[in-house]
Amino acid sequence: MKTLVTHINPHLDDICGIWLLKKFNPEFKVAKVEFISASHKGEKETEDRIFVGTGGGKFDEHKEGLDSCAGTLVYESLEKEGLIPEGSTKQALEKLINWNFLIDTGRGSDTQFNEFSVQSFIRTKDNSSETSLKSVGLGEEILDRILEVLKRKEQSIIDWEKAVEFETRLGKGFAVISQTVDREFCREQGGDLYLMYDPKYKSVQFFSPKVDIEAIYNKVKQLDSEADWFLHQSHHMVICGSSSAPESKSTKLSFEELVEAAKNS
Repeated sequence: MKTLVTHINPHLDDICGIWLLKKFNPEFKVAKVEFISASHKGEKETEDRIFVGTGGGKFDEHKEGLDSCAGTLVYESLEKEGLIPEGSTKQALEKLINWNFLIDTGRGSDTQFNEFSVQSFIRTKDNSSETSLKSVGLGEEILDRILEVLKRKEQSIIDWEKAVEFETRLGKGFAVISQTVDREFCREQGGDLYLMYDPKYKSVQFFSPKVDIEAIYNKVKQLDSEADWFLHQSHHMVICGSSSAPESKSTKLSFEELVEAAKNS
């Protein structure tokens, strides 16, 4: 069995390097993870015992200066071996690796270092192997989820190319059919009103980051009173169906009819 070795109380970057090897290199899929002191001397890595972020081996950035980190070194090695999938996974991974690099080299934005950031809670500041292993496990799950978020955003960019633009009394509107476009994505698009239709769940969401859209709620409620329409207490969202409420009754209104409802509210 392969063994991945890093220092006790690992940083996010060390965990990222381990995660990459276990996720994308089949030889390390079930590798053990062990911990040593960051100041250790003498032990050399072997084919079956690979150091990450320490030990002076090929995945130790401390001999490289600020132009690399453990995550970038591992990623570049995997890419050279042809182990990184093409397409949206690679595009998402490149963003994740760059984010990790900026954090590890102290170049990230101030918010990336506050008390609510991943790197602030990933380390327990405990020098035991047991808590270090828990940190690695937690980090791997977090990175898995970040990767999925980034992959969804890559799909959202593709879906947005087919978005319908329209005018309303509230301002510029956009309507899109997508399983991945969400409010966070919409906030970056510069519109006043958004209509998101998810074909998988047949769910609908009208969203405005700026104005009250109760008028849209009243309009769609009038057009399809049997559907389970919900006006959020903020009055910035009108929702019908979602993955969080699979039992709710979806609307019979078509995508085109929903766009017209937004135009005429």
